[in-house]
Amino acid sequence: MDPQLTATITLTLALLTVTLGYSAACWIWPFKACRKCDGTGKRRSPSGRAFRLCRRCDGTGRRLRAGRWIYNRLNGIRRDAR
Repeated sequence: MDPQLTATITLTLALLTVTLGYSAACWIWPFKACRKCDGTGKRRSPSGRAFRLCRRCDGTGRRLRAGRWIYNRLNGIRRDAR
């Protein structure tokens, strides 16, 4: 077999595996920990004395994954088209 064809097939299979793995992760675990507050939902105030709720995650400590957000958007567009 041609080495270039083998490399193309290997790269395609690797890309397909990564895509399907990320899709499965977005389906099973739609949320990830917020990077701003490290998943605690709280941030220190500028003075450092008090805690405030994280504005990015609204104090939940969780954020929707990018892949799940895209899926929800596309699903909403499809639903509104009916």
